[in-house]
Amino acid sequence: MWLEAKPLAVVLAAAGATIGVAVALASTAGWPHLLRLARAPHSWSWLAVCLLGEMIAYGGYVLTIRDMARVDRGPELDLSVSTTTVVAGFGVFAATRSTGGFAVDYWALRKAGAGRRDAFSRVLGLGFLEYAALGTATLLASAALFFRLDGHASLAATLPSLVIVPAFVLAFWATSPARAARLGRIRRDHGRVRTAIADAVNGAARVRTLLTSPREHGLGVVGISLYWAGDILCLWAALQLVGGKQVTIAALVLGYAGGYVLTRRSLPAGGAGLVEAALTFALVGIGVHFLPALVGVIVYRLFNFWLPIVPALILLPAVRDLRARFHHAEQQVADAS
Repeated sequence: MWLEAKPLAVVLAAAGATIGVAVALASTAGWPHLLRLARAPHSWSWLAVCLLGEMIAYGGYVLTIRDMARVDRGPELDLSVSTTTVVAGFGVFAATRSTGGFAVDYWALRKAGAGRRDAFSRVLGLGFLEYAALGTATLLASAALFFRLDGHASLAATLPSLVIVPAFVLAFWATSPARAARLGRIRRDHGRVRTAIADAVNGAARVRTLLTSPREHGLGVVGISLYWAGDILCLWAALQLVGGKQVTIAALVLGYAGGYVLTRRSLPAGGAGLVEAALTFALVGIGVHFLPALVGVIVYRLFNFWLPIVPALILLPAVRDLRARFHHAEQQVADAS
């Protein structure tokens, strides 16, 4: 709670973590090599492509959160609230809890009229939908590399993606209508584990409804696809700026997915420092040289994470109002019980 009231402390901590990791990684490559790369001629027009990619990603997520909110006769989020929620959630999360940007989504859904468990399951659904879309793209990329349709990668790089298959099978089994209704039922005498399972099943069931109802929720699927495509486009452009090794689309998707085991929206302070290191080593794993990978990731994170700081801080009063209304609703529930 102390950090929630001091957004500047979160910003400074995130900046310190990012700089510290960048300096530590750059020192392993050698400062002369870094200076040589910095002095080399660059086509700065790639920065415009980075910006375009993140604008596509943000626009896509606005569509996704609106569709996830209305699944199964849920609340309607208007465009302004959806946009505020996404910008605040993708900023430095200065106004959020330790759960990262998903806390803002929860507050917005509660303000729109969703119940506590319903809002929580929809937030979980957003996370599941992110991983379902990225997991599908990763499987396709791995298959393309395995069969040499778009470059080639070792078995050690492609075969781990197969773990996604049983995860999809389990989700499909657990979210069948009859089973989801039974597993997703929550009673007051249920313990934490049983309640957590029920919430997860309810969230996954929302995703199943969204994915299997293209006429009603096609924009949500399009939105999450645009979100990942735009973010990957930003990373690709950043690598082109620093003269990174040319990699195929499949290899880039595989490396990107390897660096995003945890998404920045699910981490406090956007995973500052952690994401930079994980993504750099993931790119090295697909064949990008270490120094261009590191500098490319830093440029990418300037657009992916740091650029939204200004609009996020501008929207801070709106987010504080969102949080205040959330706490008021929670207090009313507590008083009633």
